[in-house]
Amino acid sequence: MKRDLRPLMAEVGKKLKREPRRLANDLEHVATVFSKHHINLSVASLRRLRDVLMGKRKLSDDTLDRLALLAGFQDWRDLRDALHGDTDASINYEDDREER
Repeated sequence: MKRDLRPLMAEVGKKLKREPRRLANDLEHVATVFSKHHINLSVASLRRLRDVLMGKRKLSDDTLDRLALLAGFQDWRDLRDALHGDTDASINYEDDREER
């Protein structure tokens, strides 16, 4: 699947460099291509993602916490500590055992 996404991401990169007025049509096309790969993202979501990637927008604390949960951490702070420190996801399990 990784090989399938490389051309798709290259296409997204090309689309982001185009004129802003054409970007809406391009994002609709990108959303259609994503849907063929069973990745359902709306044009509004793609715009927000573009803004985050370009540094125009920051993710909310709730969104960061959801991403951390997806990676197996309790919250963003735990994930950040694991990335920049000596802890890992097992800290979540140690906390649960101590409470019991």
